[in-house]
Amino acid sequence: MRRKCNLCGQRSGSCNRYILKNGQEITICPSCLAFSDDETAKIARQAHKEGLLVKEDIKRQK
Repeated sequence: MRRKCNLCGQRSGSCNRYILKNGQEITICPSCLAFSDDETAKIARQAHKEGLLVKEDIKRQK
């Protein structure tokens, strides 16, 4: 599934979703996560360190 990065707007299957402790959801591509100085990217990096990455259910329904 292709998601849209909240920072750069790029649609990618590599984008990661994080749900913060306050319930806010962030979708961010690996490039923005690694290199952006934006406040949202800083929050996403902290969420990554805290293990708040949303792991999608990969199983397909038959």
